[in-house]
Amino acid sequence: MLTFKVWDVHNKTVWFRHPLSVSLITEESAPADGLKASFAVSGDVPALRFVEVFSGQERLFCGAVDEQTVLQNKNGTVLMLAARSRAAVLLDNEARPQTYIKPSMNVLMQRHFRPLGFHSFCGTEDTFIGHLTIEKGMSEWAVLNRFCETFLQTSPRLRRDGVIDITGEDPEETVFLSEDRILSFRRTFRYSSLISEILARTYVGGAYSMPLYSNKAQEMGIKRKRYADTAGSRNRSVLSAEKCLQKADAAFEQIIVECSGCLFCETGTTLILSGDRRRYRVKEAVCMYDLSGEKTKITAEVKQE
Repeated sequence: MLTFKVWDVHNKTVWFRHPLSVSLITEESAPADGLKASFAVSGDVPALRFVEVFSGQERLFCGAVDEQTVLQNKNGTVLMLAARSRAAVLLDNEARPQTYIKPSMNVLMQRHFRPLGFHSFCGTEDTFIGHLTIEKGMSEWAVLNRFCETFLQTSPRLRRDGVIDITGEDPEETVFLSEDRILSFRRTFRYSSLISEILARTYVGGAYSMPLYSNKAQEMGIKRKRYADTAGSRNRSVLSAEKCLQKADAAFEQIIVECSGCLFCETGTTLILSGDRRRYRVKEAVCMYDLSGEKTKITAEVKQE
């Protein structure tokens, strides 16, 4: 059973233990997790600001309330909340325009992220040769993303414990689904995702003469060519072109599995299904609850070993 700890604007807390409906969403393309929940209430409802969601002792969600709606009709009063996890703070705050010479994550933490309540990160502390330009209108998340893409060739993520992760590595956790928990299973082969070849230009003024191939696309007779200009660009390297091919290969085979219970796992988590030798990488998880019970829908791709 999911339980909710909610803070009002005066920092007073209240527990909700019997929601009418819940939807918890985490997806790789969205930095912040999302929450929608509704509760039957009585009396006045104060202005609410923060919410945590627990499954037993495990905290699944922590974030700020975006919208609070109270619906009254002849059947009673329903409170509806929409919230986003802590990453929303980085999305909603605009960064100060400036240019860093020899940037490092330590400097960015001190000037950008610690003032917003983020106190630690995991990844390199190196100082890099080059410039990091923050343009007018960029969010703090965009600053973090640009730093990682430009100097590390990784994508950042905010872990549920509040740590900013710039390593580009997936979580170490593995989730196993037994056959008796699986409600439905769907497998899709997306031929349109494959790229057969990327031709890279590796020096300024040179030709696009370095070919990179996808064995999967070649085996299937798919011809879909791309060009990558990696000359003089730190964030467009041959390595990034190789990762583009790997990402396209991974997206080829996708599964969607629905299971009983709440299984709100982080994106990148390894998923193992009973009777299936392959290992999958979680791309999206949606934990749902209504009066009929709890279930989870997981979208995943075959893990590239």
